[in-house]
Amino acid sequence: SGKNPVESVSVEFEAKSARDGAWYDVAAFLSHRLFESGDPEVRVRFSGFGAEEDEWINVRKCVRQRSLPCEATECVAVLPGDLILCFQEGKDQALYYDAHVLDAQRRRHDVGGCRCRFLVRYDHDSSEEIVPLRKVCRRPETDYRLQILHAARAAATN
Repeated sequence: SGKNPVESVSVEFEAKSARDGAWYDVAAFLSHRLFESGDPEVRVRFSGFGAEEDEWINVRKCVRQRSLPCEATECVAVLPGDLILCFQEGKDQALYYDAHVLDAQRRRHDVGGCRCRFLVRYDHDSSEEIVPLRKVCRRPETDYRLQILHAARAAATN
């Protein structure tokens, strides 16, 4: 086809909003500039929001590759000490915040999927909560764990 294989790779991003400190998927990067500090900034449009919600975001501190929702079989890749993106539900809002896994309570999976529970501490307010896997998004840096696991399973079946 003559296409550069890198062109077909879709890298998605998320950005941390200055308004509420939560992370949102980026729909588009609209513009860029250098801030007075010399840090690069980008103007982002968040997925699901209009132009009135666009924000200037510090690229170094508040833009990163998108976190990945966990499939039921990926709970094994979530370990104590990990930085995750976790869905925190409050009485007024439900948003995604950075959290660290403090403990993993492994449970037998059933027809409903993963029943494991994770004790997390949210970075923005230091609150702790026990959450199910469906509220956890793992960071792309942990992909290597799943690759090792899949390779080990493949080797065991040969």
